[in-house]
Amino acid sequence: MKALLSGTVIVLIAGFGFAEQCFKYDSGRKRDPFVPLVSKDGIYVSDAYGIKSIKDIRLEGIVWEVEKPSIAIINGEIVGEGAEIGVIKVLKIERDSVVFDVDGQAVRVELITE
Repeated sequence: MKALLSGTVIVLIAGFGFAEQCFKYDSGRKRDPFVPLVSKDGIYVSDAYGIKSIKDIRLEGIVWEVEKPSIAIINGEIVGEGAEIGVIKVLKIERDSVVFDVDGQAVRVELITE
């Protein structure tokens, strides 16, 4: 019985060694489902305002209107032309792309349809 108990303890300790390995989730440039959308205080959390470069932008959708102002969904935020998110500014929203001002340069991001 004593040997069985000590064998069980060794197996449990070995199992804890594997549990300590860190798992890194690759979101594939999409929203990480493991990051909560609402803080513990009940406030909506967005990563849109942490944009530091064009690589941080996720163009998730466009509502394009001919006669009304169009809107785009960038990193989960609904924005219109002229909006500033992080260090970029939305210059123009087109049917299938958005033009951003990034450090004084116009950069077009195409909407990817899957």
